[in-house]
Amino acid sequence: MLKLKIEGGVYNISFHKTNRLNSLIAESLREELFKIVSKPGREVKLSMKGISFIDSSGFEAIMAVVNRASEIGSRFRICNVSWEVYELLKLMKLKVTLEIDPIKAKEFIHAV
Repeated sequence: MLKLKIEGGVYNISFHKTNRLNSLIAESLREELFKIVSKPGREVKLSMKGISFIDSSGFEAIMAVVNRASEIGSRFRICNVSWEVYELLKLMKLKVTLEIDPIKAKEFIHAV
């Protein structure tokens, strides 16, 4: 479900063979990301490339990871957000809470 690549100390995580972040994979995503962000000072970037749908379980999993990283002292952010997912983030008012990589999100800034 997830692929991990470490580059320059940054843990780059991407989805593998899925385009939906829903209740079927949310709990395993949370568990895997908890393991990665649980070391203080770690920088973790989750690529949302290819994800076109997120349900409430998916949002809850991501927000749990955001909170865990904050508690531990790690940095967690998302990038490569599709237009559909970005619109959901706006609708749920989560774009303010989530740290979205500005390089990959700048094309959406006009929609804010």
